[in-house]
Amino acid sequence: MRLEKDQISTAQMIVLGLFTLIGDMALVYPSIMAAGAHEDAWIAGLISIPLGLATLKLMITTANIDPNKTIIELSQQILGKWVGGAVALSYLIFFLIAASTYVREIEDFMCTQVYEATPGGVIRFMAIVLLVYGLRLGLETLGRAAQIFLPFFTVFLIGLLALLIPDMRIEQIYPIMNTPFPDMLHTVFFGVFYPFGELCVFFMVYPYAKKQSNTSRDIFIALLIGGVGLNLILFLSLTVLGAYFSEHNFYAAYILAQRINIGNFLQRLEALMATTWIISTYFKTALYFYAFVLGTAQLLKLKSYRPLIFPVAFLLYGLTHLIAKDIIFYVKEVPASWVDWDFTYSIVFPLMLLIVYHIKKRI
Repeated sequence: MRLEKDQISTAQMIVLGLFTLIGDMALVYPSIMAAGAHEDAWIAGLISIPLGLATLKLMITTANIDPNKTIIELSQQILGKWVGGAVALSYLIFFLIAASTYVREIEDFMCTQVYEATPGGVIRFMAIVLLVYGLRLGLETLGRAAQIFLPFFTVFLIGLLALLIPDMRIEQIYPIMNTPFPDMLHTVFFGVFYPFGELCVFFMVYPYAKKQSNTSRDIFIALLIGGVGLNLILFLSLTVLGAYFSEHNFYAAYILAQRINIGNFLQRLEALMATTWIISTYFKTALYFYAFVLGTAQLLKLKSYRPLIFPVAFLLYGLTHLIAKDIIFYVKEVPASWVDWDFTYSIVFPLMLLIVYHIKKRI
């Protein structure tokens, strides 16, 4: 029995994919990449795009084993009740912690950059109320809302990038290819699995999208554009702020927006950057929230996932507070472990499912 009655179009799934790819990365991607490869971070970013698309290909191939089943159902079907149940539970834990982390990122960004005197609990409560409202309306409504917001998001982002071109200084990325190979490899690893690995949440959405013959091609083209957009932000950060400031400013893209000044008239546009970031992070968080409640209902054989929305919202509120002591903690401690989680859920488990499936099919 299908718990989700709504269906989204291919276009809506692609838009949600773009928001998930860019999501919180729009602000934090430059600092993450510059911390490893410094002036060569843009090279690591370019290398990561084809590798990220290869990761996406693996996930789509795994999802197409049975396009009508989520990763929770696929795991149990292929690996059996107990092993498959353990893999499914592991995915659910990741979805819950990821949703909590993204809410915490919104809270910390708003409290440190925009509403400095506002208690974090207020921002967190407002974010979770909006998430609950979106999930109560359903997946199809989220898909349509994402389509409505996409033009605003695109115009804001392109406008901000274009207005920064006069401030670019190419000499900021010199010397080129001066990063040791192990550091470059480590940065590429981050560039692949931080943005692209988090698309594993679409294992829970893919069965409810209307597929067409060119669905896979359209997904690859759209996410290629998204990957290029992320790396344009990174390149601008390096050429405008320099490698040192890109590395040591966690919200480098927001600082970039503050640098815009056209004739002492067009300036202070960082609110637009904050708006684009919050829009994309909202949809990314909503999808992870949705994946957790839907997957939990499937694992527990419930008739509907909707009764879980409010209890999980309270769980998110508490877990968001417990997930990190402060912003410094997840800037310094979380990334090293988080990229391993992304690697596990986008490469290790899908590859394991594919191998076991083909072995069982042959036998």
